Amino acid sequence: MRRMRTLGSRLLGFFLRDRREQGLDDELQSHLGLLAEENIRRGMSPDEARCAARREFGGVEQTKESYREQRGLPFLDALWQDLRFAVRILAKKPGFTTIAIATLAVGIGANTAIFSVVHSVLLQALPYPDSKRLTVVWSIFGTEGRAPASGPELVYLRERSRLFEEFGGIWAQRGALTGEGEPEHVRLGLVTSNFLSMLATKPELGRFFVPEEQGTYSAKSVILSDALWRHRFGANPRLIGQSVRLNGHPITVVGVMPPDFKIIFPEGSSVPPEMDAFVPFASNLAQDPRDQCYIRVIGRLRKGVAIPQAQAELESIATQLRSEFTEFSEQALGLQAVPLHGDVVRNVRPALIALFGGVSLVLLIACANVANLLLSRANERQKEITLRAAMGAARGRVIRQLLTESVLLSCLGGAAALLLGSWAMKLLLSLRPAGMESLVATSFSLPVFGFTLTLSILAGILFGLAPALGTTKLNLVESLKEGGRAMAAGKQRPRNVLVAAEVALGFVLLAGAGLLLQTLASLLRVNPGFNAEHVMTVRLSVSGAKYQTPESAIHFFRELQKNLAAANGIDSVGVTSHLPFDDTLPNWYGYYWPEGAPKTEQNTVMADHRSILPGYFQSLGAQLVAGRDFDPIDTQENRPIAIIDDNVAARAWPSGSAVGKKLNVENGNFVRDTVEVIGVVKHIQSHSLTDQVRGQIYLLYPRAVRAHMAVTVRSNIDSQSLVRLIRREVANLDKDMPVYGILPMNEYVEKARRSARFTSTLAGIMAVIAVLLACTGIYGVASYSVLQRTGEIGVRMALGARPGEIFALIMRQSMLPVMIGVCVGLGLSLALTPLLSQLLVGVRAGDPLTIAAAGMLLFSVGGLACYVPARRATRLDPIAALRYE
Repeated sequence: MRRMRTLGSRLLGFFLRDRREQGLDDELQSHLGLLAEENIRRGMSPDEARCAARREFGGVEQTKESYREQRGLPFLDALWQDLRFAVRILAKKPGFTTIAIATLAVGIGANTAIFSVVHSVLLQALPYPDSKRLTVVWSIFGTEGRAPASGPELVYLRERSRLFEEFGGIWAQRGALTGEGEPEHVRLGLVTSNFLSMLATKPELGRFFVPEEQGTYSAKSVILSDALWRHRFGANPRLIGQSVRLNGHPITVVGVMPPDFKIIFPEGSSVPPEMDAFVPFASNLAQDPRDQCYIRVIGRLRKGVAIPQAQAELESIATQLRSEFTEFSEQALGLQAVPLHGDVVRNVRPALIALFGGVSLVLLIACANVANLLLSRANERQKEITLRAAMGAARGRVIRQLLTESVLLSCLGGAAALLLGSWAMKLLLSLRPAGMESLVATSFSLPVFGFTLTLSILAGILFGLAPALGTTKLNLVESLKEGGRAMAAGKQRPRNVLVAAEVALGFVLLAGAGLLLQTLASLLRVNPGFNAEHVMTVRLSVSGAKYQTPESAIHFFRELQKNLAAANGIDSVGVTSHLPFDDTLPNWYGYYWPEGAPKTEQNTVMADHRSILPGYFQSLGAQLVAGRDFDPIDTQENRPIAIIDDNVAARAWPSGSAVGKKLNVENGNFVRDTVEVIGVVKHIQSHSLTDQVRGQIYLLYPRAVRAHMAVTVRSNIDSQSLVRLIRREVANLDKDMPVYGILPMNEYVEKARRSARFTSTLAGIMAVIAVLLACTGIYGVASYSVLQRTGEIGVRMALGARPGEIFALIMRQSMLPVMIGVCVGLGLSLALTPLLSQLLVGVRAGDPLTIAAAGMLLFSVGGLACYVPARRATRLDPIAALRYE
């Protein structure tokens, strides 16, 4: 209780310190006055009496300090005094303060922006209930991993698993809303009845699906996204229970999802984050074919279950399924459990970690620069600090004061960094690659603010500690001498060390940025197997009531292709089920083997299957390397033929021609079929610009009817006129058909480069900042050296030294830390650049040309930064230099 009263009294004393200081001063003056009066009565003169009273009483300031320690909070009092003094000191040198704050704002701001991305993407949990227990369950077929599951697989998982609470599934499709207003394309998710309740606590309006609504063989209920509910239906709360027309059929709206709900699934899962509507699976999943795999499965682990335990159970279930069902044994079925969050960020994690390491180096360079500024300023404050020490100030007290100034400076830089980081976040969002769907907000969260504050304080201590320790290490006798200038020369060594460190760290950043920029350049040079120039793509879905038969869908696309091809300015028109680099629809791939292959060679190799109409290769600019293309007669007669790419041809018939050979494939009804190969086309990069994920098999559209197709149009018409033409021709055939996904083919290619562009752009920006900071540091040290050696230079010139000799002397001494930094940076780069191997394409880590270019650039920049001060030194007037104090 006594301690609480003491603490309360001290707190009161801290907040009422002005009043108490005045009372203390009055009380001390009263004591001094009484002593002086006593001395006067003893016969002293008034002046002598006052002096004697002070001697008798002791140090007034020491008495006050003792009182403050007993009655107040000494730490807070001292901190308050240090802060006030620091503000006055920084305000006296606005130029120095502005440069230091700007330098720190760049270093801390870059770290703040990247950390906000790292926190949002890597550290923050997904916005789902108990998201840490959510896993993705992938099927594995032989060597082919990350595959979807079939309906029976999902049912078996539910029945046999004991370590998972539940499983849910989704299949992304497309649909059309018709009725009132213009027809509108919707991104449609076919889901199990429990899927949405696994990812959201409750809907915004209405309810989730119930088990009875799944497997009814006709969609009867739909849940809308908030965005679709607002812009299509005006946010009408009475829409719940009403019918809308989806794909030409009436369907009842039972719920609306929350505004911030989105599907965050791994890249390559063909599940877009923004879904417009959800309907339950219409089919009975247990009765689906066991080898018809299309469902993306997620599971929720029971509490306390770890991934290795779940994986062991899934392997056991896969073994049971292979032993019980022929379809699973033939496909060598395996199952894999991966944490949902970890799978979502698996592709962006290496890039973000590398970028975070890069901005950390930028901050270290910025701290070295500010430390150099403080060392320069320390010489100006040498006499001030010497006098404070001579008057009895302890070294620790002075160090604390100097560190308070540096931390205050760093915090001001951190405040400016938040503004800079906000702008940097906009840049990051504009470059955002796939895998960063959770990065949606541009405002900084509380953890980001905490990170910025902590980083500012640590940075202030980091760049302020060395100058503070060096400045307070004094020899009072030497420091108080008039000619203490010699001491300044001894302070050049730590400045040179900091310059060498800046150059070394800049070397690492420059080398890494060079490697990443070469990767981007390699991707720009990659031939994707087609010519994307002057190609427009549009998406169409024949999934409504008008297209219940395959013949109606075939007729629509053939007529559309014929009408578009007849228009002026159109070179060619194609139709395909899957566009290259388009991940918005599920991929279609399956096993293939040459006719007559032994059983052991079947179900071993997979290829992407594509459904096309004649003219697709011509519209895309793909190269036919053998045989012929499809023609209208093939389509009309629905011939059992196929075109394969050179990858499939080389695997199936490595020693002969593929044309005329028979191939066992999966047809449009997911049934094994034998087709004749009539042509071989050069491989088209569909998933990645650099990896040939799978070969490709192209089937005629009548043999593989798909509801969702893309039209590719090559023309010399401007894009706006071309889009109007396509819309008009589609409306002439079906006025209720929504046209969507209108994009130039170049956009898909650019999407494939986005991840590399993201990392290389940011790395390039960081490298430029590092070089500029290093250049500034080198220039500052060289200029300071010339300034401090003005007298010496004057003597040399008076004794006959030529300007060229002075120039060489300054350049040699100024470039020494640069050369040391380049050598250290070379070693660091060779050690650290292998960490970037996962991000590199077309260039290897430690590439000698890149490393050499980084070293030459830094050496040249360092030479340029030293040139100006060295040139200035040669123009000194010897007489003026000799008079320099």
